[in-house]
Amino acid sequence: MNILYFDDDCIICNRFAKIITRLDRKGILRFASIKSLDGIIPAHIDSVVYYSDDMYLHSDAIIEVLADTTRVRAIRGLKVIPVCWRNALYRFVARNRYRLNEKMSCTIDNEVRKKIISSNSPS
Repeated sequence: MNILYFDDDCIICNRFAKIITRLDRKGILRFASIKSLDGIIPAHIDSVVYYSDDMYLHSDAIIEVLADTTRVRAIRGLKVIPVCWRNALYRFVARNRYRLNEKMSCTIDNEVRKKIISSNSPS
């Protein structure tokens, strides 16, 4: 089972989950709150984790979930960009995500809500 763990309190993460739901025409993806991974992953990883054949973090998680849901394997070509640059951009957005959306309310899209599972581990 492919699971995208995301910060369900973050409007940017919720919008990303909504986009991924629309792209996931095969219905391979499920969602869970990143909080369900407390104690499993380091505390500084608090926005997106993708679990499929392996556990992907930061920019790798974004690239892998896009490649899996769109079935466009060429998206993985983004990995030629040095990981330090990709993750620097990822961390910048992650660090500022609450400030970027502080005036907006955060609700989980109904289509995303239908795919949320309750899980304490990525197995």
